[in-house]
Amino acid sequence: MADAADHELATTASRQLRRADDFYAAARFMVDAGLHPKAGRTTMRLADVFARRMRCNKDGHFAFSIEQTARELGLKRRAILNHALYLRELGLLAYVEHGSKTNAIRTRLGTAWQPGNGYRGTATIFAAVAPRVWDEAMGRRISGTGYTSRVVGFTDNGRAHACREALCKEAKKRASALDSACTPSVMVPQDHRQLQVVGGKKYTPRKRAAGAKNTSRGNTTSRPDTSPAECAQAVALAEQVQREVWWLGRGCARRLGYMLRPLLAAGWTWQSLAAELLTWGVPGYLRDPAAYLRHEFERRRRLDGLAVCAPPALPDERADDAGTRYTAILRRREKSNTPVWRRYAEELRPELRRRLAEVRLSGEEEPPRRLEREPLLRGSDQAFAESLPIQAWADVSPRDIYQARALGLPIPTGRAAPETDQGWLEQMRDHLEAERACTALRAELSNWEAERSPTCRTADA
Repeated sequence: MADAADHELATTASRQLRRADDFYAAARFMVDAGLHPKAGRTTMRLADVFARRMRCNKDGHFAFSIEQTARELGLKRRAILNHALYLRELGLLAYVEHGSKTNAIRTRLGTAWQPGNGYRGTATIFAAVAPRVWDEAMGRRISGTGYTSRVVGFTDNGRAHACREALCKEAKKRASALDSACTPSVMVPQDHRQLQVVGGKKYTPRKRAAGAKNTSRGNTTSRPDTSPAECAQAVALAEQVQREVWWLGRGCARRLGYMLRPLLAAGWTWQSLAAELLTWGVPGYLRDPAAYLRHEFERRRRLDGLAVCAPPALPDERADDAGTRYTAILRRREKSNTPVWRRYAEELRPELRRRLAEVRLSGEEEPPRRLEREPLLRGSDQAFAESLPIQAWADVSPRDIYQARALGLPIPTGRAAPETDQGWLEQMRDHLEAERACTALRAELSNWEAERSPTCRTADA
C-alpha cells in the first residue's frame, strides 16, 4: 500500500491484531515472501520491538518514539523512519494518532495548566494490523472489511496449519519449561498470593538511556573455581539439608547448593548445617529461601555470629547413610568372636542338644507334678490362730511370730495364763434349775386355783 491515505485506522484494509505473536508472525511472513523489496532483517528487528510494546495495551496499540527506538536498536533516526514506512506499506501498521509538537501536558490539564508544568510532545500511536494476504495464506475466513473485520472460520488447509502451529507452540512451551534449569541466576519463583503491581515511569531518563548498555559487571563474589563434581556434591548435600529443615522445602536445591558451597568447602557437614539452620527463627512463609539464606549468612558474618572457617563441634557419626560404620562394627565383632563361636559350634553345641533331647523325652514319660508351695510370709489362718497366745496376757506381737516363721526360728510364746475359774458355770446351772422349778410351781398353782373357782363348783353340783 504505497498510498499514505491507506495507512490510517479508518481506511486500512487490514484487520485488528491484539496478540504480539500474531503480529510478529504476520511480519515474518510478509518480509520472507518478498512483498516489499526493501524490507529485510532490520525491518524484523523493528517489528520485534513493536511486538513487545503491544503487550502493554489490550487493543494492540503502542507509542512510537523515534529517539527511544533508535537508542534501543542502535540505528539512526532516518533508518527507524524508513523501516516503519516499510511496515505500513506492507499493511502491518496503521495510524491511531499522528505525533505533533503540541504540548500533551497542556492539553491534558486544560485551564489548570501553568508554564511551570513542562512540555511533552504528542506521541505517534500505531495499531498492529494483519493484512488480508496473510489471512488468505493462513487459510482464515474473514467477515467484514477493514480494521473491524474478524476471523469467522478456517479452510481445510487453514485448519491443518492451525493444528500444526498449536502443536509447535505447545512443544516450544514444554521445551522452555524443561530448559529452565534451576541455576543461581534463575528468576525468583513468584507467589500467586502476592499482588504484582504494574506501573511506573513510561519513558527512560535521557542520562540513563544514553549510558553504556553492554558494560559487564565485575565479579562481586570471591568464589573459587568449582569443578562439576563439587557442584554435584554440593547439590546432593543441599537436598539432604532440605529434608531436615522444614523451611527449605520449597527452595531450589541447586541455588541452595550454590549458597551453601562456601560453608561446605570450609568443613561444615550437612548434619551441622541442618542443626544450625533449625535454630534460626524464620518467618512463617518464605518466598525465596535461597535469598534468605544469603542475607542471613552475610548479616551473621558481619556480626561474627557465624564463623565460616570454624564449623561447630558436631560429630559426623550422627548419621550413617552409607552403612560404613555399621559394617566396621560387624567386622570387628566377627573378628573378636570367631574362635569362641567356632569352639561352641564344634564342641559344646552337639552335647547341649543331646542333653536337651534327653530331658524332653524323660519329661514326656512322667506326668508333670504340680508343686504346691506356700508363700514364705503367709500360712493358713488356722495355724496362725493356734500359734497366737492369749491376747489378754500375751507379750508377743503377731509381727514377732511372722518374723520367727519366716526365719525358721521357734515361735515365741508369752507368759502362762492363770487357770480358768469354773465357778461361774456352776452358778449358771443353778440359775437355770431354779427357773425351771419356779415355772413348774406356777403351773401347779394355776391349776389349783382353777379347781377352787365357783364355776367349777356349780358344774360339779
